[in-house]
Amino acid sequence: MRKIIYTVSMLLLMAVFTSCSINRFAVHLVANALTSTSGGTLFTGDDDPELIADALPFALKMYEGLLQSDPENVKLLEAAGSGFISYANAFLQSPAELMGYDKKSEKELMLKRAVALYRRGSSYISKAIELNHPGFTDSFKAGDWDTAFAKSKVEDVSLYYWKAAAVLGEFSIDTFNPELMLHVPEGVAFAAAAFRIDPEYSRGALDELFLSIFASMPDSLIYRLNDREGEFSVHRVLSDYYKEHSLNFGEMSNRDKAEFHFNRAVDLSSGEKASPYVSFAVSVCVKEQNYDLFKELLSKALDIDPDLYPADRLVNIIGQRKAQWYLDHSDDFFILP
Repeated sequence: MRKIIYTVSMLLLMAVFTSCSINRFAVHLVANALTSTSGGTLFTGDDDPELIADALPFALKMYEGLLQSDPENVKLLEAAGSGFISYANAFLQSPAELMGYDKKSEKELMLKRAVALYRRGSSYISKAIELNHPGFTDSFKAGDWDTAFAKSKVEDVSLYYWKAAAVLGEFSIDTFNPELMLHVPEGVAFAAAAFRIDPEYSRGALDELFLSIFASMPDSLIYRLNDREGEFSVHRVLSDYYKEHSLNFGEMSNRDKAEFHFNRAVDLSSGEKASPYVSFAVSVCVKEQNYDLFKELLSKALDIDPDLYPADRLVNIIGQRKAQWYLDHSDDFFILP
């Protein structure tokens, strides 16, 4: 009798473990399908922002559901993290910033949600980085960035990009928050770490980050006080890159650096991305009250055919809507004759 009970118990255990393994394997297959190159353009290649805005929350919750069964799937963590960060930027922060004063309450609510989703996305990206490099989080938080970034590789570039986008995106919503100010150099560091490995990542996406950084932040926010010490230095990463382009990083103003990264972003995207034109027009031209250049750049953004590069179709359509809004509301930003 005891032998029969033992045999039945072992069969049940085998069934349980086999079931768990099959379930995990199935989740892994689904996750790989969703995070493949073709799956990655399912949203970005669409031409209907409203459709994607409605569909993306379901997809993000599906990612979270899959992560409960496969919590250490780095690709799935990146998909979830980048999805929340993208949604926060494209469908919460960006439209909120274009709202009038009469929608102040709605605007505040959307920006509050954007902050929460930036943080949620950032947490998934951080976990993915830690899985790739055990001990990274402790080293980074302790300020030992030399150790944290020492083993960085090509596979980390997209994770570093999204981490930087999350940190800097949250700060851009509340730029007078002292606590967030302390984390800005961390966001810049992730951007620089990615830039050191692949400066041409995603057709100029990192240059767009640095365009925004140099156009809107003083050096006291961009660098740590001891940035030039040790092996990893934001200043050194950028200096070396500028040197490759026959430029002296240390002698250039932040405005000149912003323009340099703008030109690089345009070149790397073959002029087929609207976002660099919009970013430079809004962050630099408005500050300098250069309406002619403002209008010229936004007109170039509107002239882009979104179908030329299908992978950026959605981003371009959203960017063009933003460009048109700024042109239509230019009286709010310029003193025109």
